[in-house]
Amino acid sequence: MKTLVKFSFALLFLTLATSMFAQKYIYDVDRTEYADDMLYGGVRRMIRLPSVNGLLPVKCDFHIHTVFSDGDVWPTARVREAWQDGLDAIAITDHTSAAPSKTNVTGGPNSSYEIAKPEAEKRGLILIHGTEITRPKPEGGHLNALFITDAQKTLDVSTEDAVKESVQQGGVVIWNHPGWAIDSCAMFDVNKRLIESGHICAVEVFNEAEWYPRALSWCRDLNLAPIATTDVHYLTNNLYRPSDRTFRPMTIVLAREKTQEAIREALLKRQTIAFFRGMLAGNSELLKDFFFASVSIQKVSTVKSRDRDTNYFLITNSYDVPYVLMLGSRKITLHANSEVSFEMPAGIKTIKADIINLHTYENETLKVTFQLPD
Repeated sequence: MKTLVKFSFALLFLTLATSMFAQKYIYDVDRTEYADDMLYGGVRRMIRLPSVNGLLPVKCDFHIHTVFSDGDVWPTARVREAWQDGLDAIAITDHTSAAPSKTNVTGGPNSSYEIAKPEAEKRGLILIHGTEITRPKPEGGHLNALFITDAQKTLDVSTEDAVKESVQQGGVVIWNHPGWAIDSCAMFDVNKRLIESGHICAVEVFNEAEWYPRALSWCRDLNLAPIATTDVHYLTNNLYRPSDRTFRPMTIVLAREKTQEAIREALLKRQTIAFFRGMLAGNSELLKDFFFASVSIQKVSTVKSRDRDTNYFLITNSYDVPYVLMLGSRKITLHANSEVSFEMPAGIKTIKADIINLHTYENETLKVTFQLPD
C-alpha cells in the first residue's frame, strides 16, 4: 500500500512538474500583442499603398526631433522607430536654435544626422539631412529645410537668409504647423514673400495631432505641397499606439523610385498626399487617382423580380487606407483590406460618391463617379 501511495505521489509530482515546464514554454501567437514585438526592434510593420500612374508611394515623416534639440530620444532610436513603423524615409529636423538640450548634449546642428546615418543605412531607411529654422511667428515661424548639406549656416541670420541659404544647398523648405499657438492659420508677410518667391514649396496640413483645413486651401491657392508629420519629441509609441487599423501621420510622396533624389523631385512637383487619422488630404486629381488605384468593383449577380431587376456588386479595397463613401444618403465604410457589397437597380451604369475622409480643400471632400461593370 505504501509503495502504491509513493508511486501515486511521484506520478502526481511528475505530472505537475511536466505541466509547469510545458506552461513555461507555451507561446500563444493569438494572444501576443504587436507592441510587445516592437520592443525587440526586429519587427517591421508593412504598410500597403497603391502605385499611382507608375509612381511609387514613399512613406515619409519630414519632422522629427532628438536630444540634440528639445526631443527625448537619441537619433539612432528615431531611425529604429521609423523603420519599425513601416516608413521609407525620415528627416531629423532638430531646431538650430531654441534647443534646451544643448546644455547637456555636446555637438553641433549636424550631429543628429551624422549619428543616425549609419543606422539608417543598415536598415535601408532613407535619411534626409534636415533642420528646423526656428523663429517667432511674425518672423516666419518654424520652417523645415530638407536635403541640406550644413545646418550650421542657417544659424544667426534672418529667416529669409536662412531659407535662401538652405535653397542654395539644394534644400526644400516646408512651413511647419501654421496654426500652432494661434487661434487659426495666419499668413504672415515673411511667409507670403517666401512662398511667392518659390522658396517655400510645402506646408504642414497636419502636425502631431492638429489638422489645418485652411492650410490645405493654401495648397491649391498658392501651389504648395500638403504635408503631414508627427513632429515627435517623445517616444513615438507614446503618441501613436500601433494597431491593425491606425498609423502614425505621414506624407505619401508619389515618386518615380524610392531614392532621396526622387523624393526631392516629387516634393518640388507637389506630388504629395497627407495621411493622418485615417484621412487623406491633397490635390483632387492625385487623390482621385490614388483612390481608384486602391479600389475595384465587380458585379456579383442579378436578381430578377416582378417589380425590377437588381444588380449586386462587391467593392474591394486592397490596401491599408480606409475610405468612407456617401452613396446618396447611404454611408459605406470601406475598411483597409476589406470588401463591401451593395445593390443597385439594373440599368444604372454610373453612381456618384462623396469620399468624406478624402479632403481636397477647406470644407471640401473628393467627389467621384463610378462606372458599374456589366
